[in-house]
Amino acid sequence: MSNRLGVLALTLFAFTAHAEKKTVLVATGDCSDPVLVTSTRDLRDASVKLLGPQLMEGEVVLDIVRPRPTRSLADLERQIDSARTLFYGGQPERAQELIDRALEELERASPEAKPWQATVNALVLKALIAKGAEKTKDMNDAFRRIARVDAAYKLDPDAYPPSAVSAFEAVKKEVLKSKKFPVLLRPESGTAQVFIDGMLVGQSPVNALLLPGTYRVAMVQGTQLSFPHRIEIPRDLKLSVDLAFEGSVGTQPPLCLSGAAEASAVKLAQLVAAERVIVLRNVARRGEPPFLSGTVFDLSSGKQEREGSVQPELIANLATFLITGKDATGVQKPASPVVVAAKDPAPPVKKDPDPVVVKKDAPVADPAIKKNPDVTPPPPPAVSTSPSTARVVSGVLMGVGGATIVAGVIIFAAGGCAQMPCDRERLDGIAPLGNFPPGTSMAGMEALELQGKVDGNRTASFAVIGAGFGTAVAGIIGLALFPSAPAQVAIVPTREGATVGVSGSF
Repeated sequence: MSNRLGVLALTLFAFTAHAEKKTVLVATGDCSDPVLVTSTRDLRDASVKLLGPQLMEGEVVLDIVRPRPTRSLADLERQIDSARTLFYGGQPERAQELIDRALEELERASPEAKPWQATVNALVLKALIAKGAEKTKDMNDAFRRIARVDAAYKLDPDAYPPSAVSAFEAVKKEVLKSKKFPVLLRPESGTAQVFIDGMLVGQSPVNALLLPGTYRVAMVQGTQLSFPHRIEIPRDLKLSVDLAFEGSVGTQPPLCLSGAAEASAVKLAQLVAAERVIVLRNVARRGEPPFLSGTVFDLSSGKQEREGSVQPELIANLATFLITGKDATGVQKPASPVVVAAKDPAPPVKKDPDPVVVKKDAPVADPAIKKNPDVTPPPPPAVSTSPSTARVVSGVLMGVGGATIVAGVIIFAAGGCAQMPCDRERLDGIAPLGNFPPGTSMAGMEALELQGKVDGNRTASFAVIGAGFGTAVAGIIGLALFPSAPAQVAIVPTREGATVGVSGSF
């Protein structure tokens, strides 16, 4: 009982530790595919029930890598106008509050929205509020944020008081005289428009001279928009942006990487300090019913944990499988390659290099049902068989056994008495060896010596013949235990009927 409780506790601990990993859900492929978008939302809803707060919402991920304003540029421009009205109406504190909130939102604005002019209007009003409060440093800081990026900008003397215009021109002169640092800004490949603090400064590569301080840099290449990058001068004097990756990340939830591979999803998860990422794809080909595939990657180990595929209506089952590892109805797992060790490898089939020749406009019939006189049939396929190792050894044993038997017969024939007429005559002229008392005559001794040679020869030849016979029998038994591949029969139609070809080992 205690062992079972221990195993259960260990299992619960392992599952809890696994579930506590911060997880990001990312879709990849066609981000305009309604099936993929809807399924991503459904997978997110099912995953939240299993992971709870450990699932990083798409909005959270986008706020980290691609912060977005909560209000449109038009709304922010109206907010700045309201702040200006409040300032000239004697409510500088309220005006300052609206301006600060507008500037925070403008820093999140996409450079494609062209927020620079609205940013300049907000900074000028911020400087005027600081000037009215006799906060000269705050006024100069606001003016400097404009001049450091756009040194050619001028305040309209008809819209602002002369004192404000003079203060701005003084800041511009200070910026021109101050020490600047050369900064190289470019994408990793191709060219792109480069924006600094929302202002377009040129086409990459951009070599800018910047004052010490913090800047926001973004790049646009066609439809691809980079993340906003913060650089600190003079620490960061070079910025190279992976625009192909950053531009694939959508700007609105659900989180989707347009046309990106799984490696991009893993990279995005790493940027937001997640520990696990679930990647969802619509793997159906054009014209086929949608079919969704999900994969889980563990970022700490860099390994793929699980992969499964389902139809869209079973997306909740896919979430269960991917997150818990438990089998779920309708989830198909990728087939693992199965290696089967065969005793006898299948014989390779030699392809016929001569194609079947069909006359023009001639109907092609099934050769097993109907003969077609306009078809030139190919010859029967040649099949080559390779005997197994066991059959090769058996054949060698048979050959060695046969050769040994022959050697034994040769030994017997070469040294036997029947093939020695002179010795036979000697033996015929004397009595059998058993009748000779030891040492009685020389003839008896010669007969004894000759008979010993003959007996020894017979013994050796019989031993060799016996060994050869045993070896040959072992080979025969091996061939019986390891039969050759069955014969193959090929039937090919001809003009006269059919040709039957038989190949294989018999």
